[in-house]
Amino acid sequence: MNQDALKLATTKIEKILEQARVWKSEKADLEALAAGLRENLSEKDKVIEELKGSEERLLAEIRSLQEALNERDAKLQESEDALLQTIETLNKELGIENSESLQGLFNMKEGNA
Repeated sequence: MNQDALKLATTKIEKILEQARVWKSEKADLEALAAGLRENLSEKDKVIEELKGSEERLLAEIRSLQEALNERDAKLQESEDALLQTIETLNKELGIENSESLQGLFNMKEGNA
């Protein structure tokens, strides 16, 4: 091999080595970026799990409140029925005709209690 061929080969090798260093640097940058993205995803996954847990707790609380409301409504209905029956009994004892206005006495509409 002559000197010119050797210089040309050396130049090509140096260019290849330089390109390899650039790629190695880019690879390190991409790996750091990927690690950051994985960490970011991991944090988001934790937040999602916390939100799911909160949602489950809130749904359980809503179910509990709905059950409490249903129980309250049932007790109110029992009380209403007992009061209406008592009023009817009193009316019979006093000889008063039943008034149909008592039917709406306990309606739970806006403004009525």
